[in-house]
Amino acid sequence: MNDTAQRNAKRAAEVDFDDVAELGVSAPGRARRGALAFGLSKKLVAFSVAGAVAAATLFTFAFANRGTNLDTSAENPEAAVAVPAAAVAAVEDGFADRSEEVSRNSVRSNLGEAVADENAKDRAANMGVAAEDAVKAYTEMTAEERQRLMDEDMKLVDAQSAKLKKEAEEAARRLEEARKAAEAAKNSGSKSDSKSGEVANSDISEEDIANLSSTGGSMPLKSGYRIGASFGQTGSWSRYHTGQDFPAPIGTPIYAVASGVVLSPTAGGWAGTNVVIRHGNGGSTLYAHMSRKVVSTGQTVKPGQLIGYVGVSGRSFGPHLHMEYYKPGVTPGKVYEASNPMTFLRSLGVR
Repeated sequence: MNDTAQRNAKRAAEVDFDDVAELGVSAPGRARRGALAFGLSKKLVAFSVAGAVAAATLFTFAFANRGTNLDTSAENPEAAVAVPAAAVAAVEDGFADRSEEVSRNSVRSNLGEAVADENAKDRAANMGVAAEDAVKAYTEMTAEERQRLMDEDMKLVDAQSAKLKKEAEEAARRLEEARKAAEAAKNSGSKSDSKSGEVANSDISEEDIANLSSTGGSMPLKSGYRIGASFGQTGSWSRYHTGQDFPAPIGTPIYAVASGVVLSPTAGGWAGTNVVIRHGNGGSTLYAHMSRKVVSTGQTVKPGQLIGYVGVSGRSFGPHLHMEYYKPGVTPGKVYEASNPMTFLRSLGVR
């Protein structure tokens, strides 16, 4: 073997086949290539198996502990080392109980509540818009226009005067009979006829007598109100404010301030839906701008009895009760002959 052949044999003996590519020498023989591929395959398989075992161990641990809070504090360092915080968070995300979120019943319930809330908001908004429209329409009127409308209302009240006078006389008669019947019952101990519900020697019922003989007084609103424009105040009214305002939400209950008999409502359009009550002292009260009333002409009422609800009907600046008081002999609805209703309330002992 010559020198060149010896050098090649020695170099081949020193070659590391794992570094064949780096050395840039000629490719080894078929047998050696097979050995190299087999070695690499064993390494890849080993790495794959190790990775799979580690992943299975991690998820087995996470699944077994999914219902508990993993302690990764300084008091349990092994847990922190075994399961990193990021892995714990990921596992908790993956195994979180989402049954409530995907429950059909829960979804339906939440949807129903949302729709109900939205409907309630719509109703409140609609009422608010109606009130705002009424306020805007009235406040945009000129003083001359307001005075013209009130003059027309006073013509209607004049035309109604005879009817209201007759009703007031009938109410006075019933009030007097009730007073006499109550006094007689007190003195003699007489009782009502259980079959007819009428008091002996009288054409009014026990309920009427009880209502009309009730004394004392009540505020027209009992809650949810504030004191508004007062009697005699000047401003956005035709001449001056002819009653006492009690601003309150639409639907707030309104009560009779004293016992009496319900008369026909005033024909004046400014008052909207209203109730007029003739009282035992001969005076009358008027409750204006109601959304609804629950008493009728000829009915008797006692102090604090429900008669209607706050609204924005008629010519109103917004939801409120406008109350007026008329002394004996004054036709209810003749606003410029009205007196201060707060003085009347004080005379009833209402503060």
